[in-house]
Amino acid sequence: MKLLSFSLLIASATSNNYPVPKDATCLNQNDFEQGTKIIDSPGVYKLCEDISFGPNGPRTGELPGEDAFDPDEAFGTNAFSLGFFTAISIASSDVTIHLNGFTIEQSAGHALMQRFFSVFELASSPFIPSVGPAQFVGSGESFVPASNVNILGPGVIGRSSHHGIHGNDNTNVKIAAIEFRDFEVAAVSLNNVDSLEISDCNVVQNRHDVPIVGLFS
Repeated sequence: MKLLSFSLLIASATSNNYPVPKDATCLNQNDFEQGTKIIDSPGVYKLCEDISFGPNGPRTGELPGEDAFDPDEAFGTNAFSLGFFTAISIASSDVTIHLNGFTIEQSAGHALMQRFFSVFELASSPFIPSVGPAQFVGSGESFVPASNVNILGPGVIGRSSHHGIHGNDNTNVKIAAIEFRDFEVAAVSLNNVDSLEISDCNVVQNRHDVPIVGLFS
């Protein structure tokens, strides 16, 4: 099955069980304090606590400055030229992520300032080369889409200023037993995907408390 574009807005939910391997790599809040978690080699991962993505933000009680949430020099590729576009970038084949009963979402502050975001990006960049509002794949850089990817619940993919899961040119993607909520565009949007399975998911609601209008961005 090959789809030019796929966006999930509703799905039915039934109980299902996806055992988490004991040797799966733990993902904790600390893994996101500096920015996007980039997965560029095969592996099995699991959330080990709830994740709220808002790296380099202001301290509690402070107002955000112009450079709040901006990537530092460790994220020097063109993909991050408009900020942190995702919490987890999967740029590899053969990756499985278990939500493990936890929630991963964009923080409220980051969602306000970063109006272009997906909780999961199934590629090294949010756009293919020469497409989008910036040149996200620079000279000498490669666009690497994910393939043979499993994103499995139970768990919640929460607040996002755009998508829960986004990708381009992916192959063999399975999304199962996940609750989606508080996205502003779509729960899942995959362009030119080849072989996609979405099962046992529940889309609770899009975000209702958006604090700004589109002109803000």
